[in-house]
Amino acid sequence: MATLWGGLLRLGSLLSLSCLALSVLLLAQLSDAAKNFEDVRCKCICPPYKENSGHIYNKNISQKDCDCLHVVEPMPVRGPDVEAYCLRCECKYEERSSVTIKVTIIIYLSILGLLLLYMVYLTLVEPILKRRLFGHSQLIQSDDDIGAWGHTPVIPALWEAKVGGSLEPRSSRPLWATWITSLLQMHTMC
Repeated sequence: MATLWGGLLRLGSLLSLSCLALSVLLLAQLSDAAKNFEDVRCKCICPPYKENSGHIYNKNISQKDCDCLHVVEPMPVRGPDVEAYCLRCECKYEERSSVTIKVTIIIYLSILGLLLLYMVYLTLVEPILKRRLFGHSQLIQSDDDIGAWGHTPVIPALWEAKVGGSLEPRSSRPLWATWITSLLQMHTMC
């Protein structure tokens, strides 16, 4: 029993240390990524125009240049139709921080890891603790403990004795159930 406890404690501490080390490594990489990378782009959604189908254009440019003339390349129309085509396009400047996305993923993975550790605790450690605290016989019941056929305890209230005779089984149904059944039978006869 002591070796099992020692093994479980070593497993728990090993999992905790590995989660901590993984978190430190990921946060170190996030700080490096924060210095180098921010996702900025201009996104133009252009609907169908004449014989051209609709298309979505993305380009990494500054916010002041976020318009159809700077983003849509190659331009699908020529000449005077360019202005009419660009008026139909909707361009938006988008800024996304990859650090925020990574931190969110780390939080979700950490919660998932904690839930898995809790599941391991519930399946492995808690039954051992219950067995140690409450004793083996109360935790696990065999068929004999539950009352298998032939070993059913006798409840005296369910037996009635006739004068000069032996005990005979009485109905185990409650009185109100018998009363409701008779009322339902009378109602169906009417």
